[in-house]
Amino acid sequence: MNVNTDKTRFSKNQQEAFEFLSNMENYRQLMPDDTKSFEMHESGKGFAVQIGNLPKVGMKLKEATAPSQLVFESPSPNFEYYLTIDIEPVDDSNSDVSLNFEGKFNMMIEMMAKGPLTNFINTISTKLGQV
Repeated sequence: MNVNTDKTRFSKNQQEAFEFLSNMENYRQLMPDDTKSFEMHESGKGFAVQIGNLPKVGMKLKEATAPSQLVFESPSPNFEYYLTIDIEPVDDSNSDVSLNFEGKFNMMIEMMAKGPLTNFINTISTKLGQV
């Protein structure tokens, strides 16, 4: 299952955008309005979020390529998914950010999760444009 967003104009240059998105605490302000919980991972390199009636979803920073890309992965070996955030420079005060979620789920979980995950990824993208 893949969910991709269009590029979102972010009012920070590429380096500033990378630093903002590397700070896990900043994701709190990018979460949907129906977020029930947001917990930082003890390492500071990830977070878990519960939205609406969905189970908690964890994101752990797998790799960071300054200043252009962050890759998150599932902290659980039971699920295989990745969120890649690409940051492209525009000018001295703006960058374009796109998100790509890729998950390998069985058909039943994919059918249940596709809509909520698509909304989740699109909300992060939309809120980036409002920061």
